[in-house]
Amino acid sequence: MTQDSSLPVAAWHRACDRRDARFDGIFFVGITSTHIYCRPVCPSRTARPENRRFFTATADAERSGFRACLRCRPDLAPGRSPIDALPRLARAASKRIADGALNGSSITALAQQLGVSPRHLRRAVEREFGVPPRALAEANRLASARHLLVETKMPVIQVAYASGFQSVRRFNAAFRACYRASPTTVRRARSA
Repeated sequence: MTQDSSLPVAAWHRACDRRDARFDGIFFVGITSTHIYCRPVCPSRTARPENRRFFTATADAERSGFRACLRCRPDLAPGRSPIDALPRLARAASKRIADGALNGSSITALAQQLGVSPRHLRRAVEREFGVPPRALAEANRLASARHLLVETKMPVIQVAYASGFQSVRRFNAAFRACYRASPTTVRRARSA
């Protein structure tokens, strides 16, 4: 389906200008001056609005004489192009962190498991989630601890170790800093 009057063209122009990831895969933009079609999130220089044509499928763009961009690779399966590499790495790291990869282990070890450098891993996680891997791991541990405190009758010491903390002192300090209450206060509030 090519561009027609029923499509939300103004919204698609804004999406291209902002490189809005919410529209990635919804439409493709063909650039008439280069005869290349891209994803709306393509990091290439944005084209002038008068040089844009919109398509809902890559096949439509190719039938209209456009070829796929070599940077954003709209012809590949979603999530498999080079510009998707950092988000894909960050999601893989996040899953491993949620599974406890940084509980008693280092970022270097996690980076080696994922086949990247520690610096590259930190950059990918910070870009995708806005926090470094250690902060993401601590947030996961604290959420797990809060869940265990509210939903189980485990002693606080066991909750600390079960949620991935290496010491009770560190657990108490982190819990107070995050929730502005001690673990026992949170537990008492549950039963009240």
